[in-house]
Amino acid sequence: MDSFLLLGLVVGLVVAAVTDVREARIPNWLTFSLAAFGITVHSWMHGFDGFLFSLEGLCVGLVCLMFFYVKGGMGAGDVKLLGAIGTILGPGQVVFAFAFAAMLGGLYSLALLFNQGGLGQVRDRVFLLFSTLRVTRRAPVVDGHQASPEPKLRYALVLGLGTVIAQTLFYYGVL
Repeated sequence: MDSFLLLGLVVGLVVAAVTDVREARIPNWLTFSLAAFGITVHSWMHGFDGFLFSLEGLCVGLVCLMFFYVKGGMGAGDVKLLGAIGTILGPGQVVFAFAFAAMLGGLYSLALLFNQGGLGQVRDRVFLLFSTLRVTRRAPVVDGHQASPEPKLRYALVLGLGTVIAQTLFYYGVL
């Protein structure tokens, strides 16, 4: 990858992570600027093929997280950030960035649950589910108003780390 693209990606990821941790959001000006940067540089370097490469990366990045957004598991800024990452990495490498981010995100979620005492609640819910299923042969109905607040995930940090891991492994020829 061109060092200019890599520098722009790193700056964008750092700003996104800091903003997400501080403000619990990733602003549109950042994701759109990063996406425009990726599309512009690839188009300038490789013409129409570079434009298509970036556009494909954008689409693949958006699709990777769209299900989680639709189900309410993450914000639109996270989805747009992975799409912007895709404009720089392209369709093949953004999938690896997503995969590493997903693994890190799982560990991050478990750490947050453990830190906030949520693992006990998860254990209790699973026990209730299986006990109720065993006795009544029906899944219990959970009152949504009594549900405890979910821990807040700051996924920009995870996306950045997943991207760095994937790019490091590509650089050293592991992937």
